[in-house]
Amino acid sequence: MFDRILADYLVEKGKLGPEALEKIFELQARKRVRLGMIAQSENLMTPEQIEEINKLQSLTDKRFGDLAVEKGYLTDSQVSRLLTLQGNGFLSFVQSAVDLKYMNMNDVVEALNDFQQDNGYTLTDMDNLKSCDIDRIVPIYLYDLPGYAKELIGVAVRTLSRLVDYHVYIERPYTSDKLVTENLCYQASVGDFNLLLALSGEEPTLIQTAIGFAGEQYIDDLDDALDSICELINCINGIFATDISHRFINIDMLAPHYKTGPSVINAEDIINIPLHLFDKPVTLTVLLSDNYTVE
Repeated sequence: MFDRILADYLVEKGKLGPEALEKIFELQARKRVRLGMIAQSENLMTPEQIEEINKLQSLTDKRFGDLAVEKGYLTDSQVSRLLTLQGNGFLSFVQSAVDLKYMNMNDVVEALNDFQQDNGYTLTDMDNLKSCDIDRIVPIYLYDLPGYAKELIGVAVRTLSRLVDYHVYIERPYTSDKLVTENLCYQASVGDFNLLLALSGEEPTLIQTAIGFAGEQYIDDLDDALDSICELINCINGIFATDISHRFINIDMLAPHYKTGPSVINAEDIINIPLHLFDKPVTLTVLLSDNYTVE
């Protein structure tokens, strides 16, 4: 995640150009692949076992390696070795930029110091960002939100990373009393908490998001894509509802809906989290109330 956040910063500051960034990402992609692909290349798991774990990740908020250990396909030591082979996204980004001679290590250190100062981050924040661990990064952006909102957003970002695009990254949330957007997918949950979770964005990005989740063979047009994203939102809410039910907190999910074209949500304190999927912007929206309208 931090590799993409830092990349945006470097482009914004004129330290890297779009063409250079594309080449860095291409080299980085050859160095870092999903854990399941590494497990298969090392002859530790079969394609069928990997597909089984991938499906389980749509039902539970657990890492690939943890599920593989639970199923008996990998040992803890094997997972540790595979994670080492997979590497850290931030480090692989830096190494790729240096290898291609777009930056040297002094440039990297200077850029990190500028990034820290411009954003007011602490040394601990920077360590958490450079870990590329979603569980350590997301709280930096959500520190002032209620606990259960943080949980839901954390589940959403982890699920998007696992099922759609592992390069997903977030920006600072903002609140509003109106969200004017394009192509809105949303689902309400009622019970001990009343919630609304929504994902919205431009057509090409949402189609690519849906293909990342469901597969290209299931997506022929925008309606198919939005229907698939509604299923994705239902997965996120289902994982969240299961997790909190263990603490005797109960919510019931209503049917998801979608709207093509211009859409508006009206409510107080709409929480909007800018996301990037496949390096394109989408908006994750959370409401902590049932007092809203969708137009």
